[in-house]
Amino acid sequence: MPPPATQDKRATRRQQIVDAAWEVANESGLGAVTLHEVARRVGMRQPSLYSYVSSKLDLFDVMFAEAYEHLLARIDSLPATGSAREQLLRLSQTIVDYVVENPPRQQLLFQRTIPGFEPSEASYRRAELLVRRTQSLLVAAGATDPAQLDAYTAVIAGIGAQQIANDPGGTRWTRHVETMVGLVVDHFPRERATP
Repeated sequence: MPPPATQDKRATRRQQIVDAAWEVANESGLGAVTLHEVARRVGMRQPSLYSYVSSKLDLFDVMFAEAYEHLLARIDSLPATGSAREQLLRLSQTIVDYVVENPPRQQLLFQRTIPGFEPSEASYRRAELLVRRTQSLLVAAGATDPAQLDAYTAVIAGIGAQQIANDPGGTRWTRHVETMVGLVVDHFPRERATP
């Protein structure tokens, strides 16, 4: 096992690589992220990156995990006060704000825009944690039908996508978070036709 100083240096270098990838994504989109460009930005040659990430898809996996970690940290900082509905609204607004302020994050977390990319099991566990937290609040707020979770995720991802695509920097869609969450919780059809 390498000494702690070497491990720290390696972790720092890996973070520089991830940061450079986010810079490229923020400037030119996720599709512009290449190992060549990331290596150039961190002052390395592309083959040297392979000691930190095994491929471009592996780099996206690290970015996916990091983005969810940051989102979960924001959610953890929310006050656990008020009704379940109030907590659900805070969580919802936090998710929407998080992805709207950084469109590549929205694409990486909530869309399949990168051909061949599928998060690793370890990285995907972070997404599952968010789903479990959300589902718990939905149930506590009275949304007990599992289909309401599906509707909720579609609404929240859709608000973020619409805001980014049609009113960047504005609030045309984000201002409707409370109303749309209310529709999912309160007005979802309770009865379904039998097949």
